[in-house]
Order: sequence, then C-alpha cells, then structure tokens
Amino acid sequence: MRALSIALLAISAVPALAQTPPARPAAPGAAAPAKESPLPTLNIVVSPRDRDAALAYYRDEIAAGRCPAPLVRRDKACAAPPPLSTKAWRIDQPLPDGVKMEAPPPGLIAKLSPSRAGYQYMRIDTDIVVVGIGTRTIAALVADLSRL
Repeated sequence: MRALSIALLAISAVPALAQTPPARPAAPGAAAPAKESPLPTLNIVVSPRDRDAALAYYRDEIAAGRCPAPLVRRDKACAAPPPLSTKAWRIDQPLPDGVKMEAPPPGLIAKLSPSRAGYQYMRIDTDIVVVGIGTRTIAALVADLSRL
C-alpha cells in the first residue's frame, strides 16, 4: 500500500516539474528583449557602389548627348521633370495600384549588383528602387535622379 501511495505521489509531481519557471528580471545593464514588429521587414542595403553606378550611368548618358527616361530635355540640357507634390511610394510599403513602374535601362542593370532573390530593380518617376516581385513592396532606394 505504501508503495502505491509513493507511486501516485510521484506521478502527480511530474506535471509540476514540466512547467516553465517564472521569468527572472533582467540584470541591470542587460539589453531589453526585442519588441516584435507586426510585420517583419527585410532590410536591403544598397551599396555605395550601386548608388554611384546608377548616377554615373545617367551622367554618362547626359554627357553623350542622350536624355534617358525619366529625364527631359530643357533648353538643350537634360533635367529631371518638375517634382511631384509627394513621392508615390514609401519604403516597406506596397506600391499603390495606380503608380506605374518601369524597368531601368539594360545598360544600368548590367552595372548594378544582382538583386536579391524575389526582388528586382525598377524605376518609379525619377527614382530607381528595389521592388518585391509579386508584392510590389518597395525594399530600398537605389538612386534619386532628380538630384542629378
């Protein structure tokens, strides 16, 4: 009988051992736990080499007497069109349906680093950006051509 009561006591104690202990307070100077964001974002960093390559491509085209889109010819010179009141896009946000994007010139694509899987370089107005394929989410700004 005594062995049976010991066995029952041991079985009833097992679930209590499986419970997780209460969280301990953080030690002074320790980093606070990271807050979870509602949607994870992918931080794509555009290298200075890619930024410089994009701007150099357009500067070379202008120097050769060509005026590549989106630049317009004004008084025998290429310039960016007048700025819109606001940008039509925001980083980490999907591109609105009415906003048109185009592929940059193939010569520029050849000078840039390969885009990450699931992303591609696109041009929106005077901006070269990295856009998620299928999601149309803007991941990074490569170059702002209005500053040429």
